[in-house]
Amino acid sequence: AGDTINVAARLSQLARAGEVLIDSDTFHQAEGYFNSETLEPTMVKGKSEPVRVHRILSPRDKPITIRRLSGVRADLVGRKVEMAELSEALEGLHQGRGRIFSISGDAGTGKSRLVEEFKATLDLKEIQWLEGHAYAYAQNIPYFPMIDLLNRVFHIQEGDPVESVKNKIESGISQLVENHADVTPYVGGLYSLSYPETEEASPEFWKSRLQEAIQTILTALAKSAPTVFFLEDLHWSDPSFVEFLRRACLEIRQPAIVLCVYRPTFNLFKSHQANSLGKRYHEVRLQDLSRSESQEMVQFLLKTEKVPSDLQRFVQEKMEGNPFYLEEAINTLIESKTLVRDNGHWRVTKPIGEADISATIQGVISARVDRLEQGSKRILQEASVIGRSFYYEILKKITELKEMLDQNLNGLERLDLIKTKSIQPDLEYIFKHALTQEVIYNGLLKKDRKEIHERIGLIIEQLFKDRLPEFYETLAFHFRRSRSVLKAVDYLMKSGEKSLARYAVEEAHQYFKKAFELLSHKQGKSNAEKTMLISILNSWGYAFYYLGDVKSFIALYRSHEDLAESLHDRAKIGMFYVWLGIANYLAGIMKDAYEYLHKAMELGEESGDQKVVGYACTWLTWTCTELGLYSKGIDFGERAQNIAKSFPSDQYLFFKSFMGLCYISFFKGELQKLFEGAEVLLSYGRRYSNNRSLVFGHWVKSFGYYLTGDMVSAQKCCENAVEVALDPFYSQFPKLTLGFQYLLSGQNQKSEDVLQLAKEFSEKYDLGMMIEVACIFLAPTLIATGRMNQGFKILAKTRLNLNKNQRKTWYALSEYILGKVFSEIATGPKPDFSVMAKNIGFLVKNVPSAGKKAETHFNKAIELFKELGAEAFLGSSYLDLGLLLKARKKDNPAMECFLKAIKIFENQGAEAYLKQARDAIESLK
Repeated sequence: AGDTINVAARLSQLARAGEVLIDSDTFHQAEGYFNSETLEPTMVKGKSEPVRVHRILSPRDKPITIRRLSGVRADLVGRKVEMAELSEALEGLHQGRGRIFSISGDAGTGKSRLVEEFKATLDLKEIQWLEGHAYAYAQNIPYFPMIDLLNRVFHIQEGDPVESVKNKIESGISQLVENHADVTPYVGGLYSLSYPETEEASPEFWKSRLQEAIQTILTALAKSAPTVFFLEDLHWSDPSFVEFLRRACLEIRQPAIVLCVYRPTFNLFKSHQANSLGKRYHEVRLQDLSRSESQEMVQFLLKTEKVPSDLQRFVQEKMEGNPFYLEEAINTLIESKTLVRDNGHWRVTKPIGEADISATIQGVISARVDRLEQGSKRILQEASVIGRSFYYEILKKITELKEMLDQNLNGLERLDLIKTKSIQPDLEYIFKHALTQEVIYNGLLKKDRKEIHERIGLIIEQLFKDRLPEFYETLAFHFRRSRSVLKAVDYLMKSGEKSLARYAVEEAHQYFKKAFELLSHKQGKSNAEKTMLISILNSWGYAFYYLGDVKSFIALYRSHEDLAESLHDRAKIGMFYVWLGIANYLAGIMKDAYEYLHKAMELGEESGDQKVVGYACTWLTWTCTELGLYSKGIDFGERAQNIAKSFPSDQYLFFKSFMGLCYISFFKGELQKLFEGAEVLLSYGRRYSNNRSLVFGHWVKSFGYYLTGDMVSAQKCCENAVEVALDPFYSQFPKLTLGFQYLLSGQNQKSEDVLQLAKEFSEKYDLGMMIEVACIFLAPTLIATGRMNQGFKILAKTRLNLNKNQRKTWYALSEYILGKVFSEIATGPKPDFSVMAKNIGFLVKNVPSAGKKAETHFNKAIELFKELGAEAFLGSSYLDLGLLLKARKKDNPAMECFLKAIKIFENQGAEAYLKQARDAIESLK
């Protein structure tokens, strides 16, 4: 960076490594920090004239402060408390204690300046300073602040060729981490580098390993020396990085100071997270300066204690206490000759009115820019379109004023509007303040902005053609704001697909959304553009599925059915209907899901697109299970499995359809198939690092143990599935089963806790297929714990929805559960007085007829399970009905039920249940 302190810090690092040559402008900013000698002028890339250079020999032990000669700037005012807190943290760091600071405040309140002044107090021979920045254009680039930090650690430059980037990453990591082979492939993925280890890894596994790899690198860096991590402008950071940062701070393994700077629109931690960090975390909120502090700052700015009375009065009455605003306002008065220095004293040349100084910082910046000579103003505007920081080479290629570029950049530096960020290997500048860049950019006419963005996008394509995937997001940013709609859509889609591959689902969602909005708002769309619109929806479907935003999912896709039908591309229409079918399945609307998926399959067949057929058949397997069409479901599942062989790289197609077959095997009571299927899924998950397949493997194993009657092992398998799940959505499947197993084992509180969480998650995302299952299991838990009215109301409402949505399998199971509940009321111990008092109306109404109701529901469940072929619960239904009949002294019908149950359990190999049934027969003799 070009300001005194950051230049000093960077040059200190370089000087310790060997000789350093710097130009005169940089030298004068940092002169007091070094011993040096002056050399002959030389040419520097990006400068039109030879520049005088200086050799840095060594850092000074006691730096001499040199004030800049152009652009007035004050000492730090009003931040003594904050500086003391940071200094205290530094002392703690030397004693092995780390601290996390969030420094928030509105634009211009001095967040970066506070950090800058703190950094100036550090001995950079002893303290390692590492920083990463977020920028407005990068807020949907996954892990961008971390990439920015790693670029500095590994000395990666934007213009480096691919091989150079790869070498720098590999050598840098090998120096830091002993087992670098476990780290390099995942960090390399951030730079779109390919490694065999990650080619077949699922996106969520890649994300998990990436976060572990970054944590390992940060720990190694902090271990190598006392370290300060400075992360700036986090209000622009991407969701994936924010998620990682929170986790890293909560699990920090090595003492370090972490400084997180952002505007108040962002929050680093939720309150419970902040509380869990205790004294390690401190929140600093910067406010505007008081009136006395504002006056003090003006004195510092003008380097005098004698401030003209007119100016004092104006500052007191009219100026805000925002430090950046004050600084810019004083510069405005000087540049407009309203405030001049005369014989060593400042004087006001005319009365200062509100017309001279805008009441807002944006207005002050605009006024300063408007006073610039036209060429300088234009170059500043072009630079603002590139971003907060900008490379000389890119600006040179896009500017209309190439001959005037160097002269104007030098002038803008002297006015303190921009600063030199780095000289080698490429000259790079940065706007003095993010707000300056924002104001200048927003002041451009839309037509001009579009034109400049277009030129920037074309130049980036040309300059980085060998590393284009790395720059998809940047190209999407510029072309989206240009006139090239189709280029923008293309790069937005590529960015979305790239984010999905990193399991950065939020970012992917935003890219697809922007691509869709850009194209859907285009007037007079051609057939090709209509086709592209459906292509966006087909790619976007993955993000909707991962996010579980079912309500928006269905609404968006249903509203574009007519558009999809108008296309001639049957395969694209087929994939569109696959997603619409999936959305309806997730919503629990099984009849509609079946119709859409079946239509998708037919379109896939017509077009000869086996992938569409495969996806449709995969989800038809699951949908048929819900509808009770097990034979059809098996046919669809086996077909999907055959198609999956032709697409070995599409892991989803294999494991999801295979799990669908296992799901049917469970309801059919096919014990051997379940255990064999579980091993296939677990083996596949381990082989391909596919976390979802691992979750399903443990889940299917729990089904097997449930059928054998081994509830302890069944619960353990479900707990394993929840533990390994990286995706919150997938963790809900075993949670629901676990809740039911806890209920059957009499662990009512555990059952309620896990089912309530699953229900809340499902309701949050409108996952109707899960809400109804959660309610089926939660209702008897509530009844068992004495909340009978509440439980029965939930059960009644859920059964209506199950019947409406033709979810025959789960409706049959609800009959069985009602049989269990009424059987317990009829034959179990009487509830205690407090329970009776709360449920007196219910008990009076239901206890006398509970036994009869239980028989009715068991018989209905048996009838439905027979019709479906769902032997998993048929044997249990006969056993429980037999126990009820035995309790009611109906021994002969009870014996018949026990014998039927034994036959089913023998076929299944369900030893524990078989023993229960045989013991029940013995008790009748």
